Amino acid sequence: QMAERGVIVKLNKRVADARPGAVLLRPDEVINTGTLVWTAGTTPNPLVRSLQVPQSERGAVTTDTTLAVPGFPGLWAVGDCAAVPDLTKQEGGTCPPTAQHALRQAYTLAHNLHASVKGRPLKQFRFDAIGSLCVVGHHTACAEVKGMRFSGLFAWFMWRGIYLSKLPGLERKVRVFADWVIELFFPRDIAQT
Repeated sequence: QMAERGVIVKLNKRVADARPGAVLLRPDEVINTGTLVWTAGTTPNPLVRSLQVPQSERGAVTTDTTLAVPGFPGLWAVGDCAAVPDLTKQEGGTCPPTAQHALRQAYTLAHNLHASVKGRPLKQFRFDAIGSLCVVGHHTACAEVKGMRFSGLFAWFMWRGIYLSKLPGLERKVRVFADWVIELFFPRDIAQT
C-alpha cells in the first residue's frame, strides 16, 4: 500500500548522519532532503541513569519477574523505564516497551503492591502480546493479531474499534466516533494541523 503511494522503503539501512539538506545512510548512500522525521523507538527517561539501581544496557531499571527492583525492598518499576524479564520467551530477554505491556504491568504491580502490604504472595508478570496494528492512511491499515495478518479496510476498522474501546469514558468515545463518521464524508480540516 505504501509503495503504491510512492513511499520507498529501505530495509537493512541505518541512518549514519543527518546534516542540512541531506541524510547519510549506512552502507554508503545519501538522500538529499529538506525534511527529516525521526521515529526510532523509545528510551528510558535520562533521569533513570542517575539512579543508583541496577540498570539494563539501554538504561532501564532492572526488575525481577514481580516488577520489584532486586536489592531495593519496596521499589518497583514498570513501563518504558523498566527492564522486565519476558517469561513468554524461551531464550529470555526483556519485555518490549509498548503500551500493551505497560498497561498489563500496571495491573500486576497494583496486585503486587496490595499483596506486599497484606503479606500475600506476589504474582509474576507474564503477558503474551496480542499483536500489533499500524495505520497506513486513506482508510488502510495492517495488523498482525495472534499470528494472523490482515490489511486494508478491514484492518483499519479493527484499529479504529480497538482504539475506541481503549478510550476512557462514554462521552469521549461518542465524540471521537462522531469525528470519525464526519471524517468519512468530508475531507480533513488541515487548518487544525
